[in-house]
Amino acid sequence: MNWKMAVGIVLIVLGVMALAFQGFTWYSRKPIIRIATVHMDVTVKHKLFAEPIAAGLVIAAGVVLVLLGRKSPKA
Repeated sequence: MNWKMAVGIVLIVLGVMALAFQGFTWYSRKPIIRIATVHMDVTVKHKLFAEPIAAGLVIAAGVVLVLLGRKSPKA
């Protein structure tokens, strides 16, 4: 397996994951009040959306790299 096939497979997997989950979500905590022994935090939700068109383009690029990475039969 050469580098083109490896990168192509990684792109295909990432594209399929982006289509399946439609983005990634994570949470962070931000302090709002810190006075002596009183601490109050708020949890903030962040979401990174993955566009289906971009995911499709990543899958297509992965397929192209896999096809280019195949060894052609010698005549």
